[in-house]
Amino acid sequence: MPKTRLSDVSLYGFDFGAARDWYDAGRVRQQARDAALVTTPSTTVPAEFTTYIDPMVVEILTSPLRARLLGRERRAGNFATTQFTFRVGELVGASEPYSDFADNRTSDVNYNWPVRENYLFQTVIRYGDRETALTGAAKISLAADKQRAAANTLDHDANSFALLGVAGLDIYGILNAPELPAAITPGATGTGGGVTWNTKDMLQIYNDILLLFAQLAENGRGWIDQNTPLQLIVSPRAMTYLGRASEYNTNVLDLLQKYFSRLEVVVLPELQGTTGGETILLKAASIQGQPVIELPFSEKVRAGRVVEELSSIKQKWVAGTYGALLIYPFAIAQMRGVLD
Repeated sequence: MPKTRLSDVSLYGFDFGAARDWYDAGRVRQQARDAALVTTPSTTVPAEFTTYIDPMVVEILTSPLRARLLGRERRAGNFATTQFTFRVGELVGASEPYSDFADNRTSDVNYNWPVRENYLFQTVIRYGDRETALTGAAKISLAADKQRAAANTLDHDANSFALLGVAGLDIYGILNAPELPAAITPGATGTGGGVTWNTKDMLQIYNDILLLFAQLAENGRGWIDQNTPLQLIVSPRAMTYLGRASEYNTNVLDLLQKYFSRLEVVVLPELQGTTGGETILLKAASIQGQPVIELPFSEKVRAGRVVEELSSIKQKWVAGTYGALLIYPFAIAQMRGVLD
């Protein structure tokens, strides 16, 4: 087949300027290079095109919030409430042998009205227009995440106030309420007369908890026995010693569950590393259907108005607490010094 010349294709409207012939790679040994490479040498693509972004979100964990496991939460009042009070009624009286003319013994009732302040606490979230646009490009709902952060902050603080109260106010927590019975110390039965659990075997640790229960039962004067729903509250470190076993493969927890028919163990991180030695608590869950501890609040979470500024938005989040109410302090016993 005859070769097509440039002059032939020009008749059909193809104009290649000063070209004299077709380029034929077979007619030359090597293509001419008349200049060095201008761009950066590369044979790949941007890393973004080969990066897999996992939709899973790993959130940073903090200590679990377990104060609400120790008492019943309930709402009392609202945002406008300044203080909270409740009635404590004591029935008193005495009797005497019957006589038509005797009236020396009477019965009566005495009322007290304990008062707790309403402590309101707040946090604020802010997010800008460009900030929202940038995170939106990554399919992140920034406003929703910041709202979750606000609710989480209030929840953490409420947990702290339920356990330790609010400094400077007439608000107390489960661990520092003035009406708590005095703590007892473990028996000096460990190695070398030690009192801490790391010096004791299974039976000695079990006997310490029985000693704590003995105080609880004595204070209860018949309201508390081994069949009462009980909560044993320990730190994460102290919890490991409940697994201390004997040569017969029986551990402390086995013995406790055998003796106490309705025992619940609650691990409370706030007990770990306390000054003066770690504390454990043993409490009745309720007496005659009334929770031993209540955790009243005025506001769980109250979201304020959304305020629009020049190129950003802010919003206030509020909660309110009265701390912890120990309805029956006699139904709580504590032992201090089980661990250094």
